[in-house]
Amino acid sequence: MREDESDSLIQRFEDQIRLNQSGFFDVDELEEIADYYLETGQLQRALLAIDLGGDLHPYATTFAVKRARYLVASHQLDLAKEAIQHAEELAPNHPDLEWVRGQWLMRLGKNSEAIQALRKALQTAEDPFPIQGHLASLYTAMGQFHHAVKVLKAMIREEPKDDHLLYMLAANFDMAGQDDKAIEWFKGYLDQYPYSETGWYHLGAAYFRMDDWDKALDAMDYALVIDENFTAAHFDRGRILEEQENYAQALIAFQSAMDTDDPNGYTWYRIGICQQALGQAEEAMESLKLATKMDEDLDEAWIELAILFGENGRLFEAIQHAKKALSLDPDNPDYYLVAYDLYTQLGLLLEAEKMLKMVLKSLRIEEPAGLLEYAKSLLEMDQIDAAHSVLRMGLERYPDSPEMWAIYCGFLYAIQEMTLAANHLKEALLRYGSSFSTHLYAHYPKLAEDQHVRDAITKHLPHA
Repeated sequence: MREDESDSLIQRFEDQIRLNQSGFFDVDELEEIADYYLETGQLQRALLAIDLGGDLHPYATTFAVKRARYLVASHQLDLAKEAIQHAEELAPNHPDLEWVRGQWLMRLGKNSEAIQALRKALQTAEDPFPIQGHLASLYTAMGQFHHAVKVLKAMIREEPKDDHLLYMLAANFDMAGQDDKAIEWFKGYLDQYPYSETGWYHLGAAYFRMDDWDKALDAMDYALVIDENFTAAHFDRGRILEEQENYAQALIAFQSAMDTDDPNGYTWYRIGICQQALGQAEEAMESLKLATKMDEDLDEAWIELAILFGENGRLFEAIQHAKKALSLDPDNPDYYLVAYDLYTQLGLLLEAEKMLKMVLKSLRIEEPAGLLEYAKSLLEMDQIDAAHSVLRMGLERYPDSPEMWAIYCGFLYAIQEMTLAANHLKEALLRYGSSFSTHLYAHYPKLAEDQHVRDAITKHLPHA
């Protein structure tokens, strides 16, 4: 049925309802009407069409299937089960029966069974498109992204300019970790549809995830040539420029994103990050304040404000902002580390140590080797005191572990705490002997070249 004919049919049905009149519709017409209302979520009108179909055409089994579909859509799952069984008795080979069963199983959370029913429904469906849509959603929800990709590709062959399908396909490529395949597919798609701004955008996003920033930027530029008001392309263009450390141009891109859509907290946050990188501390603080005003749950902006307040010596304000960030994301080790640094600057050492313990808890670091790796990362950030405290806490946690003693002792040598290191070396050798020295050389092989260490080990372990 042509679109204008369908519109006329729906209008005739609605006029009949409005005027409380009765009129005749054949089976095909009432099927069309019921499907329209079911697909647009107008369930009460769908039920009116189904009831009228049953009254006018009592031997048309299709309305039993439509009733089951209505009950599924309205979440009346027990009644839907009975309706499906009744429809199956009347019309066991009806092409929509397995589709309805699949939708019912989806509502029950029986995804594997739902997939089986929907795949069976595809074999007899006159219009596979809506069934494929359910299948794609199910595959995505179940983490079977490669299956979702196959279904979505088939749907796009039927509706190549459907932006929503392109977004879903790109998301499934991303979640499957198949950025290379996404690039290959979108390049092929753009050969056929070179004026698809959505296609160029997703090609750019895939290049971005592959760290191919120049190609990512080119693709975003093409998208913006086609649609200069494409907000997502402006924003992601800004993110790419950030990665290239071109912060001035990134600022312009983020501002363009806000010019083409309502401003939002996250874009203000990214602007603040760029301003920080450009040394515009006051402007960055204002942007980050706007970010938290627009989105109070934006923990990233709260922690950046904490850092800025800390750098300005406004430590108590910094602590309050760090606490806010931690209340929003209590499992983020980086936030606890910021709080640790702020408490240390204030001289609140007990609070600082609590923060460091929370770092270890959130990282779920249990083994001595893991503590060492984290301490090394802290050293790379010039957090020497924090690294020292981490390993000291490790020694408190594992007081009888020769490996932990070796890790702590070697660390003391690394930070040039020579007297303390020598004392720990002596005590550890007396306690653990060769077990300690083996771990020491394993974690700090350069200490084997240190004459003082070698002499101490030889003194306590003559046969070492």
